[in-house]
Amino acid sequence: MSFTDQKRAEIEKYIFRKIALDDEALVAKTMDSFGISITSVKRYLKKAAEKGVIEECTVRASGYVLTEQSWEEQVELGAVLPQEDKIYDELLQKRLAGCGQEARRIWQYVCAEMLNNAIEHSRGSRIRVILRRNVLYTSVIIEDDGVGVFRTLMDYMAGHGWDEPSEEDALVELYKGKITSDASAHSGEGIFFSSKAVDAFAIWSGAKVYKCRGGELQAVIENHLLAYASRMEEIGTMVMMVLENETSRKLSEVFDMYADVDEGFIRTKIPVKEACISGEPVARSQARRICNRLAEFREVILDFDGVEIMGQGFADEIFRVYAAAHPQVILCPVNMEREVSRMIRHVSRGSLAENVRPQAVG
Repeated sequence: MSFTDQKRAEIEKYIFRKIALDDEALVAKTMDSFGISITSVKRYLKKAAEKGVIEECTVRASGYVLTEQSWEEQVELGAVLPQEDKIYDELLQKRLAGCGQEARRIWQYVCAEMLNNAIEHSRGSRIRVILRRNVLYTSVIIEDDGVGVFRTLMDYMAGHGWDEPSEEDALVELYKGKITSDASAHSGEGIFFSSKAVDAFAIWSGAKVYKCRGGELQAVIENHLLAYASRMEEIGTMVMMVLENETSRKLSEVFDMYADVDEGFIRTKIPVKEACISGEPVARSQARRICNRLAEFREVILDFDGVEIMGQGFADEIFRVYAAAHPQVILCPVNMEREVSRMIRHVSRGSLAENVRPQAVG
């Protein structure tokens, strides 16, 4: 059987993805997915190894690992603070040159945003930038030795109406967006939009992790975070971002999903499972934490992916009490299990408020 160059490229990329996820059924799944023999799969693996893009690895379930290039640089934060665009141009731009055009545009934006946060908000003395690239993905870690992003937000919140804010409060506010410790100079949109632009995104600070997107990649990124955290001392905040080298995602599409040309940042998306880090969404206090500041948005997407049960009090507080008090805020629950959907209808007495609009797709 003779394949076109496009088909061969599809097979190679499929194999690389399975290696990235350490799939022990790598060979069998490739055979089944493309209708090829075990000999053909092994030929692809041998060719990739000869190119140097994969290596055999006996400790991994798949038997292989994607070969990575790695760079690490440190930037001091002295009396005169460095500029994020110059850090990007000098340390990262040339090392991202091998990525596709859309990927380079995204990297320029997200790196500038996260570097600016570290420079202007961390209250630290240095930044460490780590870039790792393989045949499929590039990951960038930006780490500082400051007070930590959640601590910084807690300090701000304590002076702006929150009663003894916790790290959990700060984490939930970060998921919503539009919050910053320096509102006079920043919009509070950088982390929100950056986390939506890349394939996987996580922030590690103190005992909490903010994570967004990722899907199957989420386990990979969390393992990387833990590995780096275990060997680095005096970490205030560590941001890790992963993006496919040949992504087709356009940065403009990310902004269009959540922002309006005239009104700005009008739509937010909250992952309910991650926002309720103390457990399943069951308590009114959890719901009130989520509802805080939602009036700043026109539409709120509540993503119930991974949530199997929802308590009556939690559902009642959001979908009846809050919905009735804020009819101008559209609440869109998505990715709901049957029991979650039933609970929303139960607290709504069988008739959903006009501004509660369940969606089949998140």
